[in-house]
Amino acid sequence: MPFSCSLILRVVVDKTLSNKAQYSDVGRVNMTDEWIKVAAPATTSNIGPGFDIFGLALKEPCDIIEGRKIPFIDGIIISEVTGPGSECIPLDPAINSVGIAAAEVLRRCEADFGIEIKIKKGIRPCSGIGSSGASAAGGAYLAHLLCGEKLSESEVILCAAHAEDVTSGGFHADNVAPCILGGFTIIRSYEPFEVIKIDPPKDLGVVVALPDVMVPTIESRKVLPKEVSVRDLVFHVGNASTLVYAMMKGDLALIGRSVKDAVFEPARTHLVPYLKEAESEAMSHGALISFLGGSGPCVMSFYDKNTHNGEIIAKSIKDLYAKNGMKCDTWVTECGEGCKRI
Repeated sequence: MPFSCSLILRVVVDKTLSNKAQYSDVGRVNMTDEWIKVAAPATTSNIGPGFDIFGLALKEPCDIIEGRKIPFIDGIIISEVTGPGSECIPLDPAINSVGIAAAEVLRRCEADFGIEIKIKKGIRPCSGIGSSGASAAGGAYLAHLLCGEKLSESEVILCAAHAEDVTSGGFHADNVAPCILGGFTIIRSYEPFEVIKIDPPKDLGVVVALPDVMVPTIESRKVLPKEVSVRDLVFHVGNASTLVYAMMKGDLALIGRSVKDAVFEPARTHLVPYLKEAESEAMSHGALISFLGGSGPCVMSFYDKNTHNGEIIAKSIKDLYAKNGMKCDTWVTECGEGCKRI
């Protein structure tokens, strides 16, 4: 793997060490008995031309965030982290996406209690399907419920995006917005913040292929160009506009033609082994389009559920990586709902 757990932790710690939140030893405080459990889904972001703008919630996989109030103390206690990649995830809430987002909700609500949290990861870190976004959104949504739902949806998203800023090296809401709202989301503006949700076509199938390589978002953002040409700007605006139209009209063929990226995927291609070959395999087995999910390394493919079999597309990508000596996990799924209490 090109990146280790120690690197993932180090880049987060370096960014946040000077701004650590207060937290307490779980053994020293009195807990309340009522636990609340939240499911926070995986998401894909960018989706061709919509860098930091477009996002899509997936039906699976998901993280499970569980929490309960702690009276008489301030802050967050993370008492347990389990699941894929949990060895890379710190218990310190000052450098954990769940803890940072939940603490921001408590601050905005002027809460007079703390929260104990348990995290069960279903989304491996550094995957490109919103692992940190699901953690951040799940933490924010959990705290929102425990505070009596005092915040607007936009405020909950901003609390989650704050955590993304701390842990991922940039303020972006293209994962946390669909994770909280569900469906296909568009960030119209960051200042002032405004997000729009569209219900995607029901016959749009999604294949997620996750090769065994880790690409931290904070590192993948470093390879992006600082400026783009007018030609590329025009290309992205045209495709972004038609992608929104196609999502609203349910035009799957136009969705496939509109998921195009002249800037960001080309800059990141070298981070994901066999990316272009995997995309070609998916297209040759019936995908409408195949593209880099988020910052990578996952390979996303859209297909028409009425005419093609997602399992065949998934197998073609999995077989490609197997032939090259690499493991690749796959999910055949669809667009999903946002965070929900379970």
